[in-house]
Amino acid sequence: MSTHTAQLDHVILLVPYKTLHTPPPWLTSNFTLSPGGQHADAKTEDRLILFADGTYLELIAFIDDDPTKRQGHWWDKPFGIVDFAVTTPKDRTFDLAGLRERLERSGSGVGYAEPVAGGRRREDGLEVQWEVTFPVGAERGEVPFWCHDVTARERRVAIGEGNTRHPCRAVGMSRITVDVGPDSMERFGSALAAITDGSRRDPDGYAVGNPIRDEGQSVDSWIGLRPIDRGGVGHRLRLTLRLPRDATGGRDAIKEHIGEGTVLIDFEQ
Repeated sequence: MSTHTAQLDHVILLVPYKTLHTPPPWLTSNFTLSPGGQHADAKTEDRLILFADGTYLELIAFIDDDPTKRQGHWWDKPFGIVDFAVTTPKDRTFDLAGLRERLERSGSGVGYAEPVAGGRRREDGLEVQWEVTFPVGAERGEVPFWCHDVTARERRVAIGEGNTRHPCRAVGMSRITVDVGPDSMERFGSALAAITDGSRRDPDGYAVGNPIRDEGQSVDSWIGLRPIDRGGVGHRLRLTLRLPRDATGGRDAIKEHIGEGTVLIDFEQ
């Protein structure tokens, strides 16, 4: 049985609608993009960047950049990395009651609502269904939401020959770092300790598993917190991708400004 109660599932990158259909060079020179589809609420559409460790980066956009589709949506945010999801290892059962109890004991003020149904239609017409469990007592992206498949995971995360091979050579997700105000570090640290109950932790973060456990390509990922004073503007997420062990030399970080937002992606072995 997995030693983790949570494993990293995917990270959400909000982009302009045009980016999905005409990807700019900063994406195509680094990544292989896979098809996605339109979500069941008819407000958003996506494309995926799939990694060999079973995680993926979801490029999501409001259809036609329609501001009415943004209104009241949980991802009505500046462009950039806006949220991230964990899931339950396949050899475990999602224990929402136990999660809530741990969070209650943590004193963090963070909890989780009841699961709600979600889905999308793939470009090939197949329906993908899941349930998502969203946090309460925190802004979206300060702590993860949970995503659990109703249809087979392979239908949502269609890893195949070649679609996990990227020009940047990334093989998976090493770390997602949440920038929060210094006065929030203790509160969100307590929440993440409860969410990742029983996982290893170090001064920089909390360990979570990966969907594919193969020593040659996958080790634990980490959720980290970093204090930052941004004048009360909120938080920001930064993704670190893992390069293969035989990679020579480092890769420059991706730092791309899109409107009022910024995409930050680092690389490490």
